[in-house]
Amino acid sequence: MHSTPSDVIAAQVRKRRRQLDLNRQQLADKCASIGAAQITTAALTNIETGRPDKSGKRRREVTVEELLALSHALSTNPVDLMVPADADDEDPYEVTPELTTTSATARDWISGTAFLVPPESPMDFAIAIQAMPTERAQEVSRAWFTPERQSAWNRAALQYEREQAASREDS
Repeated sequence: MHSTPSDVIAAQVRKRRRQLDLNRQQLADKCASIGAAQITTAALTNIETGRPDKSGKRRREVTVEELLALSHALSTNPVDLMVPADADDEDPYEVTPELTTTSATARDWISGTAFLVPPESPMDFAIAIQAMPTERAQEVSRAWFTPERQSAWNRAALQYEREQAASREDS
């Protein structure tokens, strides 16, 4: 089954709204009270239904602003609207039409504790963690640098140094 991230969020919003025994008007009122007055009853209907076009494609994607406001209004975390809590870790999760991962990987990536695509080198890793707050970068580093990975990267670095030295000798 083809489910875009907006489809998943819409289903989770509907599910969470019902868990909290809220109708769409009540949720719209909660959104308005936190400064998201654009999330009206009509907007919620469009989000939850997706207003499919004739081909069945969703006409109405969920914006980041809406995701954040709805998460707050529904007393949940954005990741829990994006990846269902009841999804098995190995269930497929479509990031884009060309990129699918597992639900577990998607949860960790969205939460900022893992990578969607693993860095291929220590330099790629260093670049990836530059955008992270220090504490999270340290946590990701501890989890990422397993003894096996560090050993493999050390071997690759030694091989690179040998090749560079051989290249200099040939010059």
